[in-house]
Amino acid sequence: MRHLLNFLVFTFCVFSAAANPLWESRIKAFEQVGLPYFYNADVQAKIDALLLNQQQKTSIIAGKQAVFQPYIDHARQLYGLPWFIRFLPAANTGLDPCFTATDGSTGIWPLNFSVGKKYGLTQTSILDQRRAVTASADAACHYLKDLHHIYKDWLKTITAFRIGGVRLNQAIRLSGNSLKFEEIYKQLNREEQQYIAGFYAMLVVMYHFEETGMEKQPYVTVKTDTATAHCLLPIALFEDKTGITKDELLSLNPEFKSNVIPWFGVASSFHIPASKKASYLKVRDSLCMYLTMKDKPVVVYDTIITKRDSVTYIELKPRSERVIEPSPGNAGTPPRAVIPAKVWVVYKVKPGDGFYTLSDIFDCTITEMKIWNGIRTNSLIAGNVLRFYVPYNKKGFYEQINGMDANQKRNIANSDN
Repeated sequence: MRHLLNFLVFTFCVFSAAANPLWESRIKAFEQVGLPYFYNADVQAKIDALLLNQQQKTSIIAGKQAVFQPYIDHARQLYGLPWFIRFLPAANTGLDPCFTATDGSTGIWPLNFSVGKKYGLTQTSILDQRRAVTASADAACHYLKDLHHIYKDWLKTITAFRIGGVRLNQAIRLSGNSLKFEEIYKQLNREEQQYIAGFYAMLVVMYHFEETGMEKQPYVTVKTDTATAHCLLPIALFEDKTGITKDELLSLNPEFKSNVIPWFGVASSFHIPASKKASYLKVRDSLCMYLTMKDKPVVVYDTIITKRDSVTYIELKPRSERVIEPSPGNAGTPPRAVIPAKVWVVYKVKPGDGFYTLSDIFDCTITEMKIWNGIRTNSLIAGNVLRFYVPYNKKGFYEQINGMDANQKRNIANSDN
C-alpha cells in the first residue's frame, strides 16, 4: 500500500509539474561550477516529490548525507572528481548500503558485479565489498574517472555510470549521434530517464536544503574502531564471547552477507563499537583457538615422576594425544583409544566446481555444506576456501581431493565411495 501511494504521488507530480523559475535558475547556476545544464518537467517533478518530504524521507537522506559525505569526498578528491559527484549515491539509492537493484547492483552507488570485480572489490557468498562505504567509494570514483575519460562530459558520464556504457552508446546512436543530451534523453526508457532527473533533483535540493524549510533527520552513528579476525568466525560465537551483538556488527559492516565474519587466509579487518574494543581484545586471540580445539579430542596428560641422582623430576606428558579409557568389565584388557568421529578438512574451490559434485565427493548434503560455510547463494566462486566435516578415518582421502583434477573428482562423484 505504501509503495502504491508513493507511486501515485510521483505520478501526480510528473503530470502536474510545471517549470519553476526558481529551481531552474538554481540548476542553471551549476554551469558556473562545471555541471552541464539539464532541466525539464521530469526534473521538476522529482524536485516537487523531494520537497513533499513524505515520511521524512528527504530529511533522512539529508541526515545520512552529512555522515557519508566525508568518506565519499575522500575518494572523490583522490580521483580528481568534481564536487557534485558527492550527491550521486543519495540520488541513486538514498545512501542505503544494503540497497540491491533488480540487476544485482548493490551498495550506496550502486555497483554491478563486473564493475566491482574490475576495480578489485571482494564479492563472495560471505562478503561483498560493494556494500562497504569506503571500499565502494574508491571503486566507484575510479570507475567514474575512467568513464569521464571516455565521454569527456559529466552528464553522459553520470548516465553511463547508472545505466551502463553499452546502453548509453545505443541511445546516442538512436539519437543520430546528437551532441545534445536532450535528444539522447528521449532515446532512454522511462526508468533510465528517472535516474538522470533524480540526480539533478537530489543535487539541487541537497545543495539548497537549508532554504527548503525542512530539517535534517539525524543519522545516529556510534564511534567505531577497527578489529581484525584471523579465522572464519561464526557471528553467534563472536557475540557470545565479546558481548558485541549481531545487529551492532552487521550495522557497522553491511558488507557481511552471512552469519560469519569472513576470513580468506589473511587477517581481515572489520568495524566494532569503539566502546567495546577493550572487551574484544581480551578474547581476540582465544576465539580461533576455541574453534580449533572444540573439534579436537580431549588430550589427557599424565604426571611423570622420576628420580635421578637423588633429584626428583616432575613433568607432564600428553597420553599420546589420545583419551585412554579402560575397557569395561576387564581391568586386564589393554586400554582403548577414543578418537574423534569427525574432523574438519579444507578445500579450495576450483573452476567448474559445483554444489552437487562437491557434496557428493565429501559425502554431505548441499544444505550441510552451506551451513558449514555460511553460504546463502547458489553459486561458488573459484579461489574460495570451504570447510567440510568428514569422518576421521577418511581424513587422508578427503585431504587428497584438493590436488585432484576435474576428471578424478568426477570419477569419485560417480562412484559409491
